[in-house]
Amino acid sequence: MSDTDAGVHPEPFRGLFASAPTPFNADGRFNGSTVVRQYELFRDAGVSGVFICGIEGEGHSLSVAERCAVLETWVGVTSGELPLIAHVGHSSLRDAVRLAEHAAKAGATALAAMAPTYHPPATLEELIEYLAAIAAAVPNTPFFFYDVPDRSGVSFPTEQVLEWGRLRIPNLVGVNLTSSDLKTFARCQQLDGDFDVLIGSEESWLPGLALGAQGAVGGTIGFAAPLYRRIEEAFAAGDIDRARAEHAKSLQLGRVLQEFGAVRAGKALVSMLGVDCGIVRLPLRPLHDGEFRDLHERLSDLDIFARPLSSPAELGR
Repeated sequence: MSDTDAGVHPEPFRGLFASAPTPFNADGRFNGSTVVRQYELFRDAGVSGVFICGIEGEGHSLSVAERCAVLETWVGVTSGELPLIAHVGHSSLRDAVRLAEHAAKAGATALAAMAPTYHPPATLEELIEYLAAIAAAVPNTPFFFYDVPDRSGVSFPTEQVLEWGRLRIPNLVGVNLTSSDLKTFARCQQLDGDFDVLIGSEESWLPGLALGAQGAVGGTIGFAAPLYRRIEEAFAAGDIDRARAEHAKSLQLGRVLQEFGAVRAGKALVSMLGVDCGIVRLPLRPLHDGEFRDLHERLSDLDIFARPLSSPAELGR
C-alpha cells in the first residue's frame, strides 16, 4: 500500500485464518461460553487469525444483535492475541453499516463484506457503491471484499472490484477470494497496490502457493491448520512430492465434508475434537447419529487434525 494508507494497513494479513463456527445452545441461542474452547482449539492448531460470522459462522442466519455479541465475545477471549476479521455484510445496507461501526469500535482488526443477495447489484458500479458505503463508515479500519459468488450469486471480475474499488474505498486492503478459480487469484495477485488476496478455498492452497499466495481463510483451518502448514513447509523446501501427498489429504477432507454439507459436517467434526458448537440453524440440519458415525469413520485415519478425534461412542452418538 502507499504511505498514505499506512495507518489503515499497518501490517499485511498473512497466514492461516480460521473461519469460526458460531456455537449454539440446544435451543438455538448463541453460546458464548464455548468460544473459549474454540480459541484453545485454534491455538492448538496454530492458526494466524480468525474470521467471524462468515459462511461457517452462519453469519446470515444471525440477527444483528447476535453478530455483535459473537464479535464482542471473540474480542474478549482473544484479547488482541490474534487478528480478527469480522464479516459485516448484510442485505440491509443500514444494518451492514451498523455492524461495521460496532465491529470497529469493539476492536475487530479488519472488516469484510460480501455482496447483498436479495437485491444483488446488477453492475460493478452498484457493487462498488454498496461496499464503499459500508467502508466509509469505518475509514480507519482495513476493509476486505468477501467474494463468495456461489453463495451471493454476484460474480464480477474480482480484479476489477479491487481496481475500481481502490478509487472509492481508501481502506480497501484486499479480498477473501472464496473460489477455486486460480486464474482470478493470479489476476488479483498481479495488481499494483499490494492487495492481500486471501484464498478462501483450502483445496487451492498448494496451487495458490505456486502463484504466490501468502494467506488463506477457511472452515477446515480451525482444526486442520497443521495439514496446511505441512503443505506450505514442503512447498518452501522444494519437496513437491510431499506437498502433493499432503494436498491429497486436503482434497479428501474437503470432498467428505462437502458430501455431508460443509457447515453442518464442520460443526460435527469440531465436536469430535472436544468443542461442542451445538446445532446448526434451519434450513440446515445437524447430522443424525448415523451420519455422525459415518463422518468419523471416513476421517479418523487422516493424520491432519490438531487433536485426536473422539469416537462417536465416547461422545454418546
